[in-house]
Amino acid sequence: MTITRKTTYLLLAMLSMIFLPWLGGYIYYKGSFPADFFAYPPLKAMDKPGFNLLIFCAIAIVCLGITAIYIRPKWFGFKQYISEPSKLVKKARLPFWFWFGLLCWGTSLTFLSLHLKQPAWFIHWSDVPLFWGAVLMLDGIVYRRTGGKSLVALIPQELIGIGVASMTGWMIFEFMNFFVDDNWYYPWGNILDREEFLLYAFIISSGLLPLAFEWYLLFLTFPKLANRFRDGIKIKLNNPIKNTLLFLSLISMVVAGLFPDELFFVLWVSPPVILAVVLNKIGVWTPFDPIERGNWGPVLLSALTYLVAGFTLEGQNYLSAIHDGQTALFTNDPAYWQYSIPYVNVAHIFEMPLLGYFGYLPFGVYCWLWWIACATLLNIPAKFLKANPLDFNN
Repeated sequence: MTITRKTTYLLLAMLSMIFLPWLGGYIYYKGSFPADFFAYPPLKAMDKPGFNLLIFCAIAIVCLGITAIYIRPKWFGFKQYISEPSKLVKKARLPFWFWFGLLCWGTSLTFLSLHLKQPAWFIHWSDVPLFWGAVLMLDGIVYRRTGGKSLVALIPQELIGIGVASMTGWMIFEFMNFFVDDNWYYPWGNILDREEFLLYAFIISSGLLPLAFEWYLLFLTFPKLANRFRDGIKIKLNNPIKNTLLFLSLISMVVAGLFPDELFFVLWVSPPVILAVVLNKIGVWTPFDPIERGNWGPVLLSALTYLVAGFTLEGQNYLSAIHDGQTALFTNDPAYWQYSIPYVNVAHIFEMPLLGYFGYLPFGVYCWLWWIACATLLNIPAKFLKANPLDFNN
């Protein structure tokens, strides 16, 4: 396959995540979207179907099954992985960027948690040092635990690249959110004017994907966790199955625009499937490839990254507002978000309904796939094009 054809296929896959939901919405609204349909940021919740016990239980059963994989992998055919004894790694001192990150993160979280009003310019943009401060803190911990190996220490250019890719990688989800009738919205987004909020959203989203990669590297520093899913069932999909998965994922992106309430979850599940299948077809490594040898670690651990990162983000988000019970009364953070999810919008932990946290699992995988796609398009020799990015010498 020529480079031109590979590039074309990959670009079409990435653009499909924008065009296909739009096509579904275009059909749904008969060629004429409502006047404020693309208003960004969305400031209020749209009307959604209320709680449905049957749907809640059906999704909860799936979520319990996923939870069981992580807690009891033996039930799903995973064997205890026996690796060769590794040399004891002498821990390094925490690097200076850990302390700088702690200062940025701690200062931002303090200002937001105390609901201070001044200095307004800092509070309004405080999510930038909040997110990137967390990234630098995690990187510093990885550096310490690996004896001096981390993204900042050895390949800072890749961390910067991931940050740049993160801006488009997340803003696509902001665009797709229009077509599921705003599953999340920003009730205080009008603190900034729309143009400034759009710029703000681009900049702060640069810290979202890097969190996934730093958590993944941190997971790998714990041998029991790193090896927990390395010896499982070997699955190799043939081309007809891959083509079917790709076709169903592409079609589902259109249909989600036609049935935004019933298929609200599709826009979290289908994008990583589309990227994974297309990358595989053009011969690019993905975290799914090791499954052919029984190693599910890269997929399951990358999924886990954003369950952890998402929980911390939800906590920070909740602390930034004054609440009366579950109702947010005030915040100075324009990016404070809330959810309006059909059928399962109950049992909240912070602002997120309980079952909503499982949407972070496919997003964690998506983060890795999006960076692989961007790096492939730009011919970047990324270290994350393999299962063990900490092995920086290979």
